[in-house]
Amino acid sequence: MAGSSAPAGQKQVPIPPPPQDWNLDTALSWLNAKVNFERQPNRDLAARVLKLDRVHALSAAMGNPHQATPCIHVAGSKGKGSITRMAASILTAAGLHTGAFTSPHLIAPNERIAVDRSPISDGDLALALWRVAQAEASLPQAILAEYGTPTYFEAITVAAFDHFARAGCNAAVYEVGLGGRLDSTNIIHPAACVLASIELEHAEILGHTLEAIAHEKAGILKPGSRAIALPQTPGVLAVFRETAKATGTTLEVLGQDMPFEHAMQDRHATVRVAVNGRVYDNIRCPMPGAHQAANTAAAIAACAILLGDRLTDEAVQAGLAATPRDGRMETIAHHPSIIIDGAHTPASIRAALDALPTHEGPLVVLFGCAKDKDMSGMFAHLAASGARVVFTQAGPRARPAAELQHAYSSMSEAETDPAQALARTRALAGPDGLVLVLGSFMLAGAVKGLC
Repeated sequence: MAGSSAPAGQKQVPIPPPPQDWNLDTALSWLNAKVNFERQPNRDLAARVLKLDRVHALSAAMGNPHQATPCIHVAGSKGKGSITRMAASILTAAGLHTGAFTSPHLIAPNERIAVDRSPISDGDLALALWRVAQAEASLPQAILAEYGTPTYFEAITVAAFDHFARAGCNAAVYEVGLGGRLDSTNIIHPAACVLASIELEHAEILGHTLEAIAHEKAGILKPGSRAIALPQTPGVLAVFRETAKATGTTLEVLGQDMPFEHAMQDRHATVRVAVNGRVYDNIRCPMPGAHQAANTAAAIAACAILLGDRLTDEAVQAGLAATPRDGRMETIAHHPSIIIDGAHTPASIRAALDALPTHEGPLVVLFGCAKDKDMSGMFAHLAASGARVVFTQAGPRARPAAELQHAYSSMSEAETDPAQALARTRALAGPDGLVLVLGSFMLAGAVKGLC
């Protein structure tokens, strides 16, 4: 493996190489046997199990590779994946060997661990998971007895820490999986934190108010770090500022403490943001929609904090232009056009509909969502769009397609199987129409795998 020696400052922990029969299939079987709260319908269990003790112990057993790489940490309800990908792409364009840890994946778990925009290879993923498995086997029995074995997300998070360190990355960007305070990524000490848009989500775990959720997200703030927050409600900003003061974090809110403006040109925003006394102006957002303006500005600001004067306009422009879409208004087929987006909140559904390109034929929405999402709020925006809707279901947490159709009723159909649902939407759209896939990243991934 290229760059397999640990960087200076990382403690070497001898781990034997994997046996010949350990391959990607074996590694994923080991990983998939773990508790996985992305697929686990029992979210109450997540509220009881989420702790940082296991991931601390697991990373320590591997020599604390999370300490080897200067990094950016991104939390929020919406936009955090886009910010993570944009920031990592900018850092790569600036000449840094950059890791990006994101979730969930659309097709394969390799997507979650990328270096310089390229997903980890099958061989390197198998090796990283072998090393995590061996570290897990060495954990003190007291940790295992009190806290249980590491979860799916904890294992793949530490695999990312280890891979970035062994690959010699000199920067990394980590997207929070769930919440922030107790997320397994939250053992890092980043140079910059980003707090993206806050919406009501995972209420049974994070809280039933925006302020309670904001408290969990702000749990990523660290002493001595600088943080950028996107514009939020006054109550959310009050929580962010209070947490920043308590933790000794310098917090700057876009449009308040940090100058930020944007204008729309066609479907894309152009932004202007000032960081460290330097102005980045006339920067085009790589993804469509007005909601991406603040996301883009936050990504630029985080990179500027990490790099200082070394961040040039050219690197920003080139990095943004090369940002992978990965299920964010991503066009995956033509005639009819098929666009997938992981939007799963009312605000993000509205934003996706607003960002659609012009099209001559009808608009057809292929929709499926998890049982814990705001179905009625999303339906209001679907109904206002005038689109024909085909409901389907993907994944163990999905709400049944027939239940969705019964709740929606108007101009809709239901097909339990995503493949049949996709075929039906294509027929309804015709060659000149547009199919928009919404409601969950799991559905977006299922459809992308069919195209």
